[in-house]
Amino acid sequence: MLTTTQNTMPDRLVKNELEAAKRTIRFFEAILRSTNNGVIVTDAAKNIIVANDVFCVFFGNTLRNVIETNLFVWLEQLDGKAGEQWAALAENVCRNGFSQDVCFQKTTPDGVRYFSVNASLVENPDTMEQGIIVSIWRDITLQRQMENEIISSERLAVLGKVSGSIAHEIKNPLGVIDSSAYYLGLKLKDADEKIKTHIDRIKSQVKKAAGIIQNLVDVAKMKEPYTKTAGIHEIIENVLTTLNLPQTIAVKKKIEDALVAKADKEQLEMVFRNIIANAVQAMGECGILSISGQEKHLEKNRFIEIRIQDTGPGIMPEDRERIFEPLFSTKTTGIGFGLTICKMIIERHGGTITVESEKGKGAAFILQLPVTHEETA
Repeated sequence: MLTTTQNTMPDRLVKNELEAAKRTIRFFEAILRSTNNGVIVTDAAKNIIVANDVFCVFFGNTLRNVIETNLFVWLEQLDGKAGEQWAALAENVCRNGFSQDVCFQKTTPDGVRYFSVNASLVENPDTMEQGIIVSIWRDITLQRQMENEIISSERLAVLGKVSGSIAHEIKNPLGVIDSSAYYLGLKLKDADEKIKTHIDRIKSQVKKAAGIIQNLVDVAKMKEPYTKTAGIHEIIENVLTTLNLPQTIAVKKKIEDALVAKADKEQLEMVFRNIIANAVQAMGECGILSISGQEKHLEKNRFIEIRIQDTGPGIMPEDRERIFEPLFSTKTTGIGFGLTICKMIIERHGGTITVESEKGKGAAFILQLPVTHEETA
């Protein structure tokens, strides 16, 4: 009987220790699940020995596929020199015991996501194993977008003050150049082809400069929209007529006749003119321009959706995040005001503007405006 009691006591102690260990593990797992930040622990060989689901979701994967993999497998999916960034972070952690926030970014089909990562060294007194690092990954994409919007607003405030006067000063001499080129064309209509080519170049460059000036003027005179009922089909037709598109551009339209928005007609024309002109330039003046417009329903909301799509080379993912910023442009000409103005106008009308694009498959700008069923004025 004594022997049985002696054997039972150690078993009970072991069982209690196992239960305590399980409770500790469950508590630790609960902590990892409770945070909306990604958490991983890596060993000296940079293998992931602990991770939570949030970190796995950041990389579109599951815990089963992440645990016991090397961290560099996932760093390779990030933009730029993420591996070098991590190496510098790890060196700083091993030297100082912790690191300040380091920014990583990851390009996805939906745009660029930004992560702020800080880390600290974990001392293991049982094994004295060195190099164990716990890192916290925080998604700061929304914060970065808000910061960019604030910067854009500040830039526009400054540019708006000076753009009007600049445009006025440039417009007058440009008009003289255009008139002189026209006069020379009339007087030298029998001149050789080389002279005609140079006159055509002057006219072409004057036209480009006039477009830039128009953007400056648009920024300077941007006011709150004067809204009244306006037919979307009519506005788009007017824009297409005034732009005088090349015959090499095929235009496909599917716009509901009854689409009516409460909007500033002139400002909407400005939006469509900018987007369509950009599409034509992107296609190299040869391709298909598709314009559709329809009323859509989302839960209790009704809105007008206009989609303008081209067959150009498309927009790179990293550029999609910035195309609405002032002074940003992927073109060799222009100053990057057009799409900024478009965004300002659509948002002041209570709508949204977004872009969808894949490299080599063109780009589509999607505009959404509040719907009204009043008769067109």
